[in-house]
Amino acid sequence: MSSPKKVSDPDSAPRPRVRSRQHIDVILHCPQMPENIGGSARAIANMGLGSLVVVRPRSINEELALAMATPQGEPIYRNMKVFPSLREALEPYELVVGTTARLGSRRGPILSPRQIAPTLLSEEPPKVALVFGPERMGLSTEDLRFCQKIVRIPTDNPQTGSLNLAQAVLIMGYELLLASGAEPGPPPPIKAANQQDLNAMYDDLESVLTKIGFLPESNPAHWLMNIKKIFNRGQLTQGECHLLRGVCRQIRWAVNNMENIDRKKGQ
Repeated sequence: MSSPKKVSDPDSAPRPRVRSRQHIDVILHCPQMPENIGGSARAIANMGLGSLVVVRPRSINEELALAMATPQGEPIYRNMKVFPSLREALEPYELVVGTTARLGSRRGPILSPRQIAPTLLSEEPPKVALVFGPERMGLSTEDLRFCQKIVRIPTDNPQTGSLNLAQAVLIMGYELLLASGAEPGPPPPIKAANQQDLNAMYDDLESVLTKIGFLPESNPAHWLMNIKKIFNRGQLTQGECHLLRGVCRQIRWAVNNMENIDRKKGQ
């Protein structure tokens, strides 16, 4: 006799392996504000990216940068590399991805972060440089010639396409995090109360609402239907039914002991 088949539990199924993003470094080309350097270091730490590389920064004010990096981003900031030119900074990388807020025929084809993220997470990924331009202008057309791929973070309209530098790093890192398989699975399904629990709760509700005069004594079940519709939309659980029955018990006790309650308040 063959053994019965084991029913698999979807919640206990193994999660897909989360792919590393350590091979993806962030390159800040000519950043103007040290706060954005620190904020980018924090975003890199938040999203599990690789290293921070800075090219010709206007200012490296450690105090301002570390204030934005916070303790979690401080190791990234402390280990960042600084280069005098973008060309030199990009020499170790096998794939260079540039970011832009501007559209144009000479800048395409342009992908969104969600479109490009999976392609950067192959089983044997290349060493990737994710390049961001200066806050005021972004990467120039000449800068983009170093890049094999171009990414634009979509916004509500082209007139509001410019993003804060550190925020742009965070958005790109977030899309890479999701594409790596780190997004949590769906929440467990709600186990709805059975009819026994529901009917017991409705009996208590009908009794106490009739007692306090909210439902007419002539036909309380008819008027209770509108209240049932409200609860039916919420798909109550067993615990919620027990909670509502507890409320009914407390109301019933309060009604029966109102005189004692009033007497205590008057003392």
